[in-house]
Amino acid sequence: MTDLFVQRCRDLAHQSGFAADNTPTSAPETSDAESLIGIFQLFRPHGADLEALFDSVPQADRLVDRLKRVFDCAGDDRRPQGGRDVYFLVRSPKSLAVESAEHHAASWVEGLKQIAEAAGDSAIADRLSTSVKIRVLEGIPPKHPKQPEERSSLLNLLHRCAELTPQINGVDPHAELLRPAYYFMACDAMLRDYLMWPFYAAPTGLEDPLKGYFALWSHGVKYRVFREDQIDLYLPRNSTP
Repeated sequence: MTDLFVQRCRDLAHQSGFAADNTPTSAPETSDAESLIGIFQLFRPHGADLEALFDSVPQADRLVDRLKRVFDCAGDDRRPQGGRDVYFLVRSPKSLAVESAEHHAASWVEGLKQIAEAAGDSAIADRLSTSVKIRVLEGIPPKHPKQPEERSSLLNLLHRCAELTPQINGVDPHAELLRPAYYFMACDAMLRDYLMWPFYAAPTGLEDPLKGYFALWSHGVKYRVFREDQIDLYLPRNSTP
């Protein structure tokens, strides 16, 4: 079944001219999963016909619903100065109250703890059971250190959280196949796992543990972690009311 899914995606890519642009679909040595990178960009700006892409996937309705939320948030991929966005970006986010940002962040951390428990990673679950402060700021966030040894242990732990889902048993094989394509929608592992959660809901018994993270993303909020007990949220300036 996954072979048929890959072939349908490749056919769509060729029909759109996507494979002619030196993308992974044109490289014979590329794995099936890597060959699907960029497939969701073909449906921009409105996500029309996404249903046809998922017609062989049991979780189709829920997957398409989440994807269309991202299409709605990102809007038109054409840049005002010309060209097109490679990734899904929230260019005109609606404003978000500080209290709401704090609430969504707390929900996100709690959801990560639940995922860690479902994946059998007690070390991450125990760490996230301790108090994590949320600080809300505004503006352009500073960059995280590039090297893991230069980052706070809390930041490294959040990065580990983003790799928990492959540890969950009993997951539909389409999930692993689509994992790179979902990640490269925005180069955001947390957004990827939110969008893919319908694959993991039944095996874990968790309905929507990352809805808090998506709420932050949809409002253009970025997170940064420089301390061992605190997550900083950066609300965008000039967001629309």
